[in-house]
Formats: sequence, structure tokens, C-alpha cells
Amino acid sequence: MSLPLGSVALFLLTTIFYLNFFSRIVFAPLLPVLEQELTLSHSQAGLFFVILSSGYFVSLSLSGFVAVRLGHKKTIILSASLAGLSLLAMGMARSLPLLRVFFFCLGLGAGIYLPSAVATISVLFRPHQLGRAFAIHELAPNLAFLTAPFLVALALVALSWQQFIIFLASALFAAALLYGCLGAEPATDILAPNLTSYRTILSRPSFWFMILLFSMGITGTLGIYNILPVFLVNTHHYPVRDANMLIGVSRSISLLTACLGGWLSDRIGRKQTMRIILLFTGLVTVLLGWDSSDRITWWVWLQPALAVSFFPAAFAHLATIVEGSLRNLVIALTVPLAFVVGGGIVPALIAFLADRGLFSQGIILAGIFIGSGGILLGRSVNNTPARIAAD
Repeated sequence: MSLPLGSVALFLLTTIFYLNFFSRIVFAPLLPVLEQELTLSHSQAGLFFVILSSGYFVSLSLSGFVAVRLGHKKTIILSASLAGLSLLAMGMARSLPLLRVFFFCLGLGAGIYLPSAVATISVLFRPHQLGRAFAIHELAPNLAFLTAPFLVALALVALSWQQFIIFLASALFAAALLYGCLGAEPATDILAPNLTSYRTILSRPSFWFMILLFSMGITGTLGIYNILPVFLVNTHHYPVRDANMLIGVSRSISLLTACLGGWLSDRIGRKQTMRIILLFTGLVTVLLGWDSSDRITWWVWLQPALAVSFFPAAFAHLATIVEGSLRNLVIALTVPLAFVVGGGIVPALIAFLADRGLFSQGIILAGIFIGSGGILLGRSVNNTPARIAAD
């Protein structure tokens, strides 16, 4: 018996999303090595994440123009191919300025994937299945968080960091080819971005509130992850290999909690799920920066387990605040701004504080930022301007 089209497409999309996300986060466990080999300060190394997130912002913002011309399937294939080319060039770069250019190009290639993937999943599955479908899709970044530190720790025994990312580029090319043969093209209209569609989305308070919430959610996952290896090495004096192994092992439970987040979203509602997760993620992030004892390993484990549960509910809600033809555009407007804040600016600011001896304080401030989202969601129960649409 052949598998349903939706199941095959979801498996392939999850695979591509894994490689897409892995290619963007792998430089966090590589960061101590890059700092040493390129003689970089924390601030200079943190700038890589701002450059990468800036490229991601540009392409994600413009992804609607690509999707309307190519369709969602070809857009997904193009994203994997461009990310692979950027990594291949990065592995061959021999100067810091050129390396920064290819960081930007990697963001450009990776950015056009998500709106088309979300639109595809939203069409292939029924509304009551979306929370679970997005939970499976969200296994990809969680698996990337789990495997990236492990694979870096193991690969650097025999390979240089350049050889490792060239191998990753090859995997992206293979995934693009596979999706070209077996991937699905959803039967949905794609509206070209225009003033009317932008005005429709930009006029909704729920859209602006979701940008803020996604910024907090991405800070809790990618923002903290980007800076955590250097934090453990420099502040808690872990060897690089031990820090990456701890971070990798700590992500194992996230595979389960991501699915739990999707189940909880379908069970108690998307808004209530997001509220609970942001509150507790913020609290544990504060403890991660505050606690200087051996209990630090507790918070390294618990923080990502909570943080990843945010996204199934968040994406399921984001996919329903506009009509189907605008889904790819609302993703393209929401995620890039949130990614720049949570995945670029926040870790760069933490790195800036780290160069001034305030590494722990920077992480504490990030935790306060995350937790404030739960408070805002609680206040939005009443008819406030920040209220998101009812579940």
C-alpha cells in the first residue's frame, strides 16, 4: 500500500527543513573553533548571526515574489539548492570578509523555504490535524539542535570545519533532487505580493503581536542556542567537546516535547499553550544565566525542552489568521523580523555584554524578554489591541 501524498510530502519537507535549519545553527557549536582559528572576539563572532539572519530576513520577506512565479514546490527545491551552494562556497572561502558574504548568502537561500512549506502543509492536512502536522515538521529543527553539537564534536576529530560544511552542502543538494522527484505541489492559489495584500495583513493587530511572540520564541530556542557553547566554555570552563556533547544530549528530550506542544495546542488551545510555554521558558532561561553552580546542567536540559514546544502552536495559529492565499505572505512578513531579533540581534547583544564581563546578565535579560510574552498573552484575554484571534 502506498503512503498518502500528505504523509510523503510531510516526511520530505521535514527532511529538507532539518538540513535547512542544521545549516544555520551548526555554526553555534563551531563558534569556539572559529574564534580560535580566525582570532575573533565574542562580538565579532556574534556578528555572524546578525549577518546570517539579515540574509534570512531579506529572502523570507521577498519569498512571495519567488513562490508566485515558481510555485511552492520549485521554491522549496531552489531554497535547498541555494543553501547548498552557499555552504560549498563558505567551505572554500579563505578570508573573513568573503566568509561574511557567504553567511549572508546562506541566509538568502534558506529564507525562501518556510512560507512555501507552511502553505503546503496547510493545504495537505485538515484544520484539526494542523497542530500535529506542524509538530512533526517542527521535529526538524529540534533534531538539528540535538544532532549538530554531536556531529560537530565527532567530525572535528577527523575533518576541518570547512570539510564538514562541504559535506553538509552535498546533503542539501541530494535533498533538493529527492523533493524534485517525489515532492508535492499543493493545489492552492498564490497571490503575488501587492499593496492590497500587504495592507490586509499589516492592518491586523494580531499580525504585529505574532511578530513579538515569535521574536520571544526564537530567542528561547535559536538565540540561546547560538551563544550557549561559548557561554559554557568561557563562563563555566567546559572543554569545547564537552560543551557540545552536553548541549547535544540536552536536546534529546526536545523531540518529545515538540510533539507534546502540538498535542497540547489541539487540546487546550494555541493561545493558552503559547502563554504557558513562554512563561516557563523565560523563567528557566533566567536560571540558566543566574545559577553558577553544578546545577547549570539542569537548566541546559530543561530550557530547550520547554522552548521548542512554542512553535507547533505558534505556526498553527499563524496559518489561520489570514485566508489561505495569504498564508505564505504572512509567514514571509512575520518570521524574518522575528528571526532577526531572536536569532541575530539578541545573541549579538549577549556577545556584546560578554566582552564586557556580563555574559550571565545578558542571558538573564533574554529570559526576562521571553517570559514577558506569557504576561502579554495573559493580558490579551480581554479586548486589548494586542489580542490575537480566538482559538
